[in-house]
This record gives sequence, structure tokens and C-alpha cells, in this order.
Amino acid sequence: MMHDLSGQEIRLGIEALSRFMPMHLLLDAKDRILSVGPTLQRVLEGIPTLGARFEDLDDGNGYLFRISKDGRFILGGGGNICAYPVNSAAAYTVSRDKAHTKRVLQSGGIPVINGGLFFAQTRRVAMRSPGREAADAVNFASQLGYPVFCKPNLGSRGTFAEIVRNEAGLADYISRVAVDFEAFLIEPLLGGAEHRVLVQDGRPVFHSTKNEPTLLGDGRSTLAELLGAMNQDIAADGVSALPVSALGADASRVPAAGERVGLPGRRNLSAAGAIEQVSEVVPVALAALAISAVRALGLRIGAVDMFDISSQGDLSRLVVIEVNGNPGLRALENTNRSDLIRSIWTSMLNECLSS
Repeated sequence: MMHDLSGQEIRLGIEALSRFMPMHLLLDAKDRILSVGPTLQRVLEGIPTLGARFEDLDDGNGYLFRISKDGRFILGGGGNICAYPVNSAAAYTVSRDKAHTKRVLQSGGIPVINGGLFFAQTRRVAMRSPGREAADAVNFASQLGYPVFCKPNLGSRGTFAEIVRNEAGLADYISRVAVDFEAFLIEPLLGGAEHRVLVQDGRPVFHSTKNEPTLLGDGRSTLAELLGAMNQDIAADGVSALPVSALGADASRVPAAGERVGLPGRRNLSAAGAIEQVSEVVPVALAALAISAVRALGLRIGAVDMFDISSQGDLSRLVVIEVNGNPGLRALENTNRSDLIRSIWTSMLNECLSS
């Protein structure tokens, strides 16, 4: 089906039903929009101005579309499709692999969180060097010292990013992560403020900070019950549940009404984290490290997550957590910065679709 949107008024007032796919588009049998992801909404709003044509290529399911103008086109969509056509396939693919990303950054002298890569699944074992299996992960974590931080090597949005507190917890983690992911990382557990800087063509676009998820007490429910409710919410976003073991010995405690209990570890918005602030004013140290990391991977657009592990919290000791070559813009969506979303996309579309 094809929709020529040039010069038309597009009414997209329906609140996005899915935070999982910010580039999703869901149509009914008459090609009317049922739901549109907040990022794609900003793109569609700019299409009449650009004089471009939007084509849904997925029968209204929203995973694949094309935007074209004067014989030029770009493809986009949801899921694993990179939403940024200016990023090369190689650069984006490397950025998805957290272990590869670390090696590339380390080769350029960029500070990263040290750790180890291990395999939760036994398939393809003959294709890799020894020392990467589940038993090796247990030895590595023991030498590193608990608690440790684990996350899938090809994961995103905070799914299965967890603090593991002991050997039994690691065995449980490996069994759960193996259902969906082949490999995972074990890292030391670091503290400090977490920062994100989005870079476009060597220029920092915005800086954001995130808070950890919290459970809000009601004076009646135990922390385990509150965690269960939160897990149901994030499951709707396709994010893995946090195990009750994340609460430690407090699982049966009933927090007072209004009391907030933090859940350290992942701070992803899709995993119930919260935006603390968003600003176009990017501190020099954060901007410099983010620009270097994005450039090292060959990306034109990328979001760099960093820890400030300095004792004074003065940005004097930064390490890269990871680099996202297909970053979501939910921080901008949640803080009503449609202007920045539109600016990012308008410049890309003008470049890609100009003759």
C-alpha cells in the first residue's frame, strides 16, 4: 500500500501504544493509522514539508517502510532495523556487539568497563576458543568478586541487564539468559552517575541523565509484590523481568505509603528507569569522550552511555558503558523536545533524499 503524504494534513493525535518500537506504524484494514511510534510520528509530520512519499511495506504491521523523493529512497522500520540511514551497516553491526565495541574503543585508547565475554549456549562451541563457557564464567566472576553486573552481548533496552550477587545467582542468570541470547558479559559493578550524549556528525546534540527504577510503597504490598507489578509493566515492552533476588533480604518488607525503594542496576527507560534531565548544553568532558567513541566506530549518529566514577563526581574519570548505533529518542519524547527529534531527522532526510 502507498500513501502520498505530500501537502496533506496528517492527524496523528493517538497516543503511541508501543514504546517498544518508536518507529512503528500500525494501520487498520482501511489504511487508517491506529498507532504510530513517537519518533516515526515526528518523521511523518515532516514529510509534507519535504515533499517526500511514505510507503508502508509490511501490510500495516509497521516493521518496514520506505520514504522516497525524486527517485531516491531510504528504508526504515522497527525491531532490529537501524532507524538511521546515514549509519553504515558495518558500523551499526559492530556497535550492536558490546564486546566488539569495547575492543574497538580500547584500541583507540578510549576508557571502557573491563570484563569478560562468555557463552550461555553450547551451540557453536567448536567455533570458539576455550575459556568462554558457563563454567569459565563462574570462575571469572569468583575472581572478579561479587556482586558483578551481567548483560547480554547483543542485548538492548536493559533486558537481562542485572546485578548478580553470588554463584547461585549467576547459575540462575545463565539459565534464564540462555533462552534468548547466546552470549553475555560479566563486568565489575561500578557506581557513579550515568550520562548519555547523542552525537550527530561530530556534534553533541543533547546530554541526558537517568535515574534507576524505583518501587513506590502503598503501605500494603510487599516489595516482592511491587516488583511483580513493575515486571508486568516492563514485560509489555518486551523487557525481561527482574528476579525477586534483586531485592535481597527485603523481598517481604512492606514499604510505607509514598516510600520509594531504588532498584540499582539498569536505568533504561524501557526497564522503568526515569529521565532526570535533558539539555542541549553538554559538558566538555562528556562531549569529547562521546565524540571520540562514535568516531572510533565509524558511526555518524550514536548515543554514548558513560559512567562518571570520579570520587568527586566532577567528570574527571569517565568510562564508556556502551555505544548505541540505533539510539531511541524516548528521552526527547518524554521531555517534549520534538524540536530536536525533528532537527535530527530533517537533516538526515534532506541529505538522503536530495538529488
